[in-house]
Amino acid sequence: MPMPDSGPDTLGHRLSIPAKACRLMRCRCPACWRGEMFEHPLRMRPQCPLCAYRFDRGNGYFVGAMYASYALSLGLGIAVAIAAWLASASVGVTVSVACAAVGLVGPLAIFPISRAVWVWVEREGWLHDGEEDREVLLRNHRRR
Repeated sequence: MPMPDSGPDTLGHRLSIPAKACRLMRCRCPACWRGEMFEHPLRMRPQCPLCAYRFDRGNGYFVGAMYASYALSLGLGIAVAIAAWLASASVGVTVSVACAAVGLVGPLAIFPISRAVWVWVEREGWLHDGEEDREVLLRNHRRR
């Protein structure tokens, strides 16, 4: 039986790793890679508007996203510290700017990406087998 919407985005099987990473950074649905996960930067949709993939699996689901946020914020802080060091800033300025990036800017700017990363990790099968996702896509295809 053919999969619904047999274009290059179906379940992401035909997308290259760089294409998936680009769509992940743009917070696209990890099931169809087209639907937007967020209505605006701080409000996540409950499910994909295109394929009905549920993003939130219940209370405490996004606790793991905090780890992704922390890692991405640290990466941002290290990049900012290196840039300040290369710009010949003093040690105090470099540390202050890096701490501000990790503690203030990082969590707000990286919040949507960290949630997208967590949903993607869960979706890729590290936390479940993906059978539910295929069933939802097939059910939605049959409704059309």
